[in-house]
Amino acid sequence: MNFGQEITRLQDTLVVVAEIRRRQAEIQKTQAQGLAVHEQRMSHIDERLSEITDKLDGFIGGSFGKN
Repeated sequence: MNFGQEITRLQDTLVVVAEIRRRQAEIQKTQAQGLAVHEQRMSHIDERLSEITDKLDGFIGGSFGKN
């Protein structure tokens, strides 16, 4: 067994593992940013739907509620 070759192989493996971790962290950061944008857009949609629902309820109650 050649200890020098084994040490080199372990060092190479550690370099690969470090690169994989760096890439995973980058992907997680991108995903977190995308999720934040999605949540912001969904919040806006929820607000708009609530406004539309209130207007429809007022319209239906005011126009058709007098039967």
